[in-house]
Amino acid sequence: MDIIITILIILVVSRLLSGLFSRIKQPPVIGELIAGIILGPSILKLISPDTNGLDALAELGVLFLVLFAGMQMHMTSMREYFRPAFFIAFMGNNLAIFSGVLLGKLYDLDTITSLFIGVVFSLTALPVGVRILMDLGKIDTPTGKIIITSAVIDDIFSIFLFVMVLFIAESDSRLPEVGFVSASIIKILIFLVLIYLFNEILTIKGGLPARYITLAVGKLTKESQFFYILLFGILIGNLGGLLGITVIIGIFYAGILIKGTTVGEEAYSNVSNVISSITFGIFSPIFFAYMGLLMDTTAIFDYANPYSGKNIYQLMFFTSSLVFAMVGKSGGAFMGGLLANMKLKDAAAVGIGLNARGLMGLVILEIGLKHRLIEQSVYAMLVAMCIITTFITPYLLKKILK
Repeated sequence: MDIIITILIILVVSRLLSGLFSRIKQPPVIGELIAGIILGPSILKLISPDTNGLDALAELGVLFLVLFAGMQMHMTSMREYFRPAFFIAFMGNNLAIFSGVLLGKLYDLDTITSLFIGVVFSLTALPVGVRILMDLGKIDTPTGKIIITSAVIDDIFSIFLFVMVLFIAESDSRLPEVGFVSASIIKILIFLVLIYLFNEILTIKGGLPARYITLAVGKLTKESQFFYILLFGILIGNLGGLLGITVIIGIFYAGILIKGTTVGEEAYSNVSNVISSITFGIFSPIFFAYMGLLMDTTAIFDYANPYSGKNIYQLMFFTSSLVFAMVGKSGGAFMGGLLANMKLKDAAAVGIGLNARGLMGLVILEIGLKHRLIEQSVYAMLVAMCIITTFITPYLLKKILK
């Protein structure tokens, strides 16, 4: 029963704060993050000691959020905005990685740790970007589509680099073999080609596959339609995971394949409405509150000894990581936008929109800690960086998109 009480508390506080932020014309997602920070690990445990299972619910939130986002996108949009998105992702990733390595070297960290920090800096939280753009009503605009497409390319780059860093760390600092790198690239290309072929087959005008699927789905109950479409998303997501492109990106592409022309307009509308209600009514608030819950300031600052040398060092490192992460990622993406001939304001919006690290950053940090790529203190500070960049991104993006 404790987990039910925990969920109830999170949903009530999240809903109250997100409603408050909506009233003052600020993105509701900020309220949900604040709910998690206010409740915190310590306060929530006083009310309800059982917080186990929240991580699984948060992951479900990511699944539904990304699937829904994919359902709102079209492959033609991805193609149309691929060129500017590629420039943006390339510049954003490279400058962010450079910033991470530079930060590591300034604080005398080893090369592997510095590279790992660069990977964390280069990440973009696709689910967070989706939610922010939806809150602002900008997901269907050219800028919104460029942000989403850039975020997808971003994460493919970043995950690939993370696999390389992990390989180096576990093979006594040897560079990855050419065969290993080639195999990783080939697997990613196989997935993208499969998605492209699926889309081409399903979108053939008057084609048999789309007509057959529409007819079959139309005969199902609403509950069965939801089940099979969700199952399809999970299967494609796992295929993405197996081919090294992450489950999240895989599910996003599954959403792109699910359209009214392939499953029938009525079924698409039914499932889209159900996923929207589940996502924004339950799982998305839990996901963002869970991120806030992970913000443990005691791991960064020793309140018992506020003027200790360790505190000063950790605060300096934390502040530096925040500045380097934001300038590296946003600055690189902004320059990429200008190279792609975007307007100054739009390029700035894209730079800010790609700045949140979200759950993807936290997952990568957790893996890095388990594989001893970073120490516990560095881990805690980078977790805080991921949460704060996620926290400030909606506010800044709303300001610039006005």
